[in-house]
Amino acid sequence: MAQESAYAALDACAKDEQIRLTAQGAALGLVTGLGGAMFAGKKDKALKAAAIGAAAGGVAGFATAYYTGIDNCKKKNPQWMTESALVRDPSKSYQQVKKEHGYQARDGIKLYLQDMAAPASVQPGERFAIDTVYDVMTPTDAETEVVFQRKLFVTTDGKETEMTFPLASSTTRVVEAGRSKETIHVPTPPNAAKGTTYRVEISAAAGGKPAATQSRTVSVI
Repeated sequence: MAQESAYAALDACAKDEQIRLTAQGAALGLVTGLGGAMFAGKKDKALKAAAIGAAAGGVAGFATAYYTGIDNCKKKNPQWMTESALVRDPSKSYQQVKKEHGYQARDGIKLYLQDMAAPASVQPGERFAIDTVYDVMTPTDAETEVVFQRKLFVTTDGKETEMTFPLASSTTRVVEAGRSKETIHVPTPPNAAKGTTYRVEISAAAGGKPAATQSRTVSVI
């Protein structure tokens, strides 16, 4: 429940920030009407007005305002930060993982991004889950540091634009040897246009070696 409450508070703050940021780039006449809508507490009307103003810069501009808004809200309220869940995957033992990859201690620290799953589509305003499976092996079977990188890209009108990732874009964690599964939840704007696509790119690196990277695309329906 605490996490759901943080999600709700972050979403509400992000919507307000999206309106404010979009208004900054809108025409003066629109800002006047938008300000009146906000003053009257008519957030839905303000969002529609902001969307009209964003049209001049493309739908991507409105999406940028939303994800920038999330980032602003997280900085003001760190307790709303919703980090990913990374847990040991019991589907295979460590010995089975090593056998699958033909791992030997002389190979040093090895990391494989085994799988990345995401839904094919999402409704505007929904959060979609990204599940990734990692295999980590070390010479002494000990835990090791893994650097995770995340990127988010939005494609509208055939143009892909990188957005501010709604969670930490980079994080370092100590991961035990074996198979682990991570789940993150990516929010979408409540006014996301039908046909907009979101591409999430995940990479992980350990032992100073090149990162393993995968990406998945989700479409708004």
